[in-house]
Amino acid sequence: MNKKFSRAIRAADIAPGGMRAVEIDGREIVVCNCAGTYHAIQRRCGHMNAPLDMGTLDGKIVTCAMHCAQFDVTSGESLSGPVPADFGGEIPPAGIGRFLRNVGMQMEQVRTESISRFETKVEAGWVLVAV
Repeated sequence: MNKKFSRAIRAADIAPGGMRAVEIDGREIVVCNCAGTYHAIQRRCGHMNAPLDMGTLDGKIVTCAMHCAQFDVTSGESLSGPVPADFGGEIPPAGIGRFLRNVGMQMEQVRTESISRFETKVEAGWVLVAV
């Protein structure tokens, strides 16, 4: 079966190490430039649905800005779940401490799922994505 590739974004519009969110056929996708090789992943984090394009891309690892869950953009594999915030050794006030403990107990029940990835190719200066 032939895959349908759609224009996502001009390759020149994503610097190496950069990401850009696009919508193709109603799907939110993030196109990542990993040292000149383009990868496309679903836009929403497999942990709590945050927009991954607001996070960071380091090599082939995207880190979600919301809770620091990490994913491999070449496979979509979940590499780590959320990371708790570092308070730098400070102790939060009692009320906030109770709140954070409650949130922590709830967050332990939330799984981080791998994300979808989409095949890409570059033609005539455009990154094309198969959706």
